[in-house]
Amino acid sequence: MRTRLASGIMTLVLVGSPVGPAAQATTAFLERYCVQCHGAGKQKGKVTLHDLGTNFSDSDTADRWIEILGQLTTGDMPPQKAENTPGTSERSEMIEWIEEGLKQSGRDHAYRKKLLAPEYGNWVNHEKLFSGEIRTPPFSPSRIWRLSPEIFKRKGFGRARSPFTYITPLKGIRDYSAMSQVDQSTVQMILINTGQFLEQREKNGEFRDFTKVEGIPPDEVLQRRVSQEFRRIIGRVPSEAEGDKYLAFLKKNIAAGGNLEGLKTTIKAIFLSPEAIYRMEFGLGKTDEHGRRHLSSTEIVNALAYALTDDLAERSPLLWDAYEADQLKDRGDVRRVVRELLEKQLGGGRWSDPALPRIMRFFEQYFGFDRVGDVFKDNDRRRREAIPQWNPQYLVHDARMIIENVLRRDRDVIAELLTTNEYFVAHPGDNDYAREFYDERVKEVMHPDYVSRQVAKAEEEYRNRKKPDHVPSAEWEKRRGIFLEERRKRAQQAVKLFSNALARGINPHPDFPFSDRSRGLSDLIYITAYNLPESGRSEDQRWNWPVEQPFEMPADQRAGLLTHPAWLAAWSLNDGNDPIHRGIWVLEKLLAGKLQDLPPDVDAKVPINPHQTLRERMELLREERCWNCHHKINPLGETFEIFDDWGRYRTHVYFGEDGKIVTRRDQKFEALLEQGKLTPRKINATGAIAGTGDPGVDGKVENAIEMLHRLGRSERTRQSFIRHLFRYFMGRNEMLSDSRTLIEAEQAYLAGEGSFKELVVSLLSSDSFLYRR
Repeated sequence: MRTRLASGIMTLVLVGSPVGPAAQATTAFLERYCVQCHGAGKQKGKVTLHDLGTNFSDSDTADRWIEILGQLTTGDMPPQKAENTPGTSERSEMIEWIEEGLKQSGRDHAYRKKLLAPEYGNWVNHEKLFSGEIRTPPFSPSRIWRLSPEIFKRKGFGRARSPFTYITPLKGIRDYSAMSQVDQSTVQMILINTGQFLEQREKNGEFRDFTKVEGIPPDEVLQRRVSQEFRRIIGRVPSEAEGDKYLAFLKKNIAAGGNLEGLKTTIKAIFLSPEAIYRMEFGLGKTDEHGRRHLSSTEIVNALAYALTDDLAERSPLLWDAYEADQLKDRGDVRRVVRELLEKQLGGGRWSDPALPRIMRFFEQYFGFDRVGDVFKDNDRRRREAIPQWNPQYLVHDARMIIENVLRRDRDVIAELLTTNEYFVAHPGDNDYAREFYDERVKEVMHPDYVSRQVAKAEEEYRNRKKPDHVPSAEWEKRRGIFLEERRKRAQQAVKLFSNALARGINPHPDFPFSDRSRGLSDLIYITAYNLPESGRSEDQRWNWPVEQPFEMPADQRAGLLTHPAWLAAWSLNDGNDPIHRGIWVLEKLLAGKLQDLPPDVDAKVPINPHQTLRERMELLREERCWNCHHKINPLGETFEIFDDWGRYRTHVYFGEDGKIVTRRDQKFEALLEQGKLTPRKINATGAIAGTGDPGVDGKVENAIEMLHRLGRSERTRQSFIRHLFRYFMGRNEMLSDSRTLIEAEQAYLAGEGSFKELVVSLLSSDSFLYRR
């Protein structure tokens, strides 16, 4: 039977077989790994391969091969428990054979288009990318890349909303050139924005000098106006040809509609010009022997500006000076300028307006912690579970401070981000400023005249207010008394709380204001998520707030950003943990792993059962159909069960007398616990790492802390991180031809002792960044 089946497959493979491995090898692959479960006799999942032909021109046949291609690429088939599974080289040969067949038949368009999306970045073979066997010189495709919403915001068009939006997933790298579409709705939004922009400018009198002239203004006035508007919208001086073109267009519009309407129509036309919508990256420099075109100096300076700042190149003196000095021509020039820019400006600027905003944005998009506020947490549940205040933005700020600190040190950056237990809590991140403000605040509050001075300030503030005409004088005076009394009580309370804290050897939190040097950080009521004792504005402080930070959290409870409350809550559900998406994050971001698309007939909900832990409820995912994918996810995501969805570390779950899980942590919980009415059960957060190829990394882990310490310094995680940073700067997924760029980037990182700056320098001076084809 098996001989006849193999013979039949051989016949099918030989008919119209695309170029690739020998037909005999393909037949052997199918028989060895596939037809036992998907043949004439056994048809698991109603999938048969014994009758599969190789006429890729037939749409049904091509679709079936595309399904096989996806299963082979993600490693889901043959399944993990199969007796025989193909080796890496065998699998790669089969993948290449199918891809070549699709290409030759012209059936690969939809598949190739899908692979352009960020969700499929890992589908490029990781081992090949870093093997060194790929000799193709790196390049990026010539492209027009639609401006991002952040770039539009920096253009300075008043309150106009960006007409550009992302269609990429919210949690991930967002700005992909191939996914940045301009459709009819985008054009309509541009016109609406332009109309509002022009209306506001007209109200401000910006066109008065132009419109008060009788008849058509002189050519020099028109030329000056064209140059001004072009520079404002595009960001550069128009060329002579561009100036002439828009001058002629302006004259024509004036003749048809008058000075003002003619000018407005011309400005709208500039807003709709390609360069006002797209970044142009064609490679206008020299062509090399491989047919690659080098970016021109103008293209380089704009690409670097948008890669790091979101802003026009002219607004970055370092970049612009190098460009005007003709020192942005080659790789050496780019390395020098980027390195100098990072050394001088990384970490600079105001907390709300960093000098290099796209650096922090990468970490936000990579980790996704900044979207913690998007996860709704019910207030009633918050109170029951003893979370006095849920302040996602404070948590995001704290996480950013960790990143900034790691970048300042710039050593073993990837490992530190994933393993450090040095945290910032309610701190501006600048120790010099924190100490200065703290000392001044303590001195101010503890001064004997503090209360009277605060009342005097309040008196002056109220005196400077204008009494509304409808408020009687007596009422106004009554309000004055209430206002002053409130300020007096507030000042007296501050003195009391500071005195009590200092008497107990505790550093009182100084209530940082919003300023250029700090984000407003008013109190310590939000710190419960760190397992720290919180206190509100009117309560005695219980935690000895460190003036100088970072400080060490318990090493067995916190390890890097993935155990930070901001990340844990961002990757949680409204009412509990989310091991599945946490596992997917680790798989894709740290292990460069791949997953198939979720089948449309799969119900992705875990059933609710108040008598079981989440891990117990997820046991149903171990059924064969689910486990084929979930065996990659669950052992990674379940390790985070040592935390609740608020980010608090925990060791036990508790069951009530009715056998149901008790999630409350309020006074009623404490009473039940004291009365012995709760049964504790130790948290099971064990898991496993697989697929790194390193026996020192792969294997069972006790919890997320152990997992992150193993992964943090692993080669696989380092390379996966570099791949994601590549996508961020290049605005696309990797191709096999980018192999040299990625290998050189890893080498630069290692040579710099884990320097993020050297990693960025390497990527932004790479052939993938500088060449087009």
